[in-house]
Amino acid sequence: MLPITEPLQASEIRRQLDSATLLALNDIHVFPELDSTNRWALQQGVCGDVCLAEQQSAGRGRRGRQWQSPSGVNVYLSIRWCFTPVPEHLPLLSLVTGLAVAEALEDCAIHGHGLKWPNDVYYDGKKLGGILLEAVGSLEQVVIGIGLNVNMLPEAGAEIDQPWTSLQQIAGKPVERNVLVSAVLQRLLKRLRGFSRLDMAQFQQDWRQRDVLLGRQVQAFSGTETLQGLASGINNQGQLIINFSDGSIRNLSSADVSVRM
Repeated sequence: MLPITEPLQASEIRRQLDSATLLALNDIHVFPELDSTNRWALQQGVCGDVCLAEQQSAGRGRRGRQWQSPSGVNVYLSIRWCFTPVPEHLPLLSLVTGLAVAEALEDCAIHGHGLKWPNDVYYDGKKLGGILLEAVGSLEQVVIGIGLNVNMLPEAGAEIDQPWTSLQQIAGKPVERNVLVSAVLQRLLKRLRGFSRLDMAQFQQDWRQRDVLLGRQVQAFSGTETLQGLASGINNQGQLIINFSDGSIRNLSSADVSVRM
């Protein structure tokens, strides 16, 4: 049985945003169902558009994986954003988006979560949400997709092939999705507006505080390689630093990473 939650409403989301965030946004589009909010933003959105759906029929995660998207309980959000010019540190955008989501959860009285490189939100070793970035032709425009398990109950995620949790399971009560979306947009738009002037030292500090891999033995699958070593944070290019037992160091731009038990 699914929990009864309030529908997503653009007017209610806008009501909770400050003036700077409202000025930076274009329209907030809410749909009963889409194949993918990222796909809608890629094909039909314009700069500053936010797309939300109550349900996705073909939600996607990294590397083409399916994102389980039941109706009326979670947040499936995409925003199309334009940079002029393209920032040199664009590879950090996924990590900066993760920080914005983590801060928004804290604004909603959720604590104890962290970020798993490169684009997942975790709580107690379980996946809470994920981020998917897709370029729109050129790097000047990008679609930022965010999926969060909000009020999904355990039986609704029976087909998910990894440990997961939801905000309702963490908080012990349903979470208001319009409030959560407003908090995410508030934090994300602030970071997007300042992205070209990113304070690298502050960014590194913010990430380190929430890095769930830091100091842990991990196994990384990169291409055809399987690597095992100590996760040692990220560098200024957003790459994962892994230290190996022989003293060598490897910086990974893309990999599937799991904590070694």
